[in-house]
Formats: sequence, C-alpha cells, structure tokens
Amino acid sequence: MLDQFQPFIHDFIDNIVDVKLDGNCGYRLVADLSSMGEDSWLLVRNHLLKELGKFSHEYIKLFGGTD
Repeated sequence: MLDQFQPFIHDFIDNIVDVKLDGNCGYRLVADLSSMGEDSWLLVRNHLLKELGKFSHEYIKLFGGTD
C-alpha cells in the first residue's frame, strides 16, 4: 500500500492499517491504532460525539460555523 502515497511522504509513514470499508473506516482506524481493535469503532464514534457536544461552541468558533 505504501506505493499509493507520493514518495516524498514515505519517510513519515509509520504504519499502514487496512480496515473494513463500511463507512466507518475512519473510526475503525482510530480504534485500531489506539490498540482497542477496529471493532471498537462505535466507542470511538460515541466519544467523539460527546466531545463535539461538550465543546461545540469552541468548534464553531474554530471552524467559523456549523457547515
């Protein structure tokens, strides 16, 4: 898979993880790289939603709106 990235970035890649492609692959990747296993993707998603809810005003300010 390393050949899918531009050569200049190869030295910065420590690990490539191939997770199930089901629309939740970003959460699966974070879960797997956090040593929770990719099947813990829902836990990662729920933690992110709590974070966004708790600090929504900060994220709105950071990104300039809700769009």
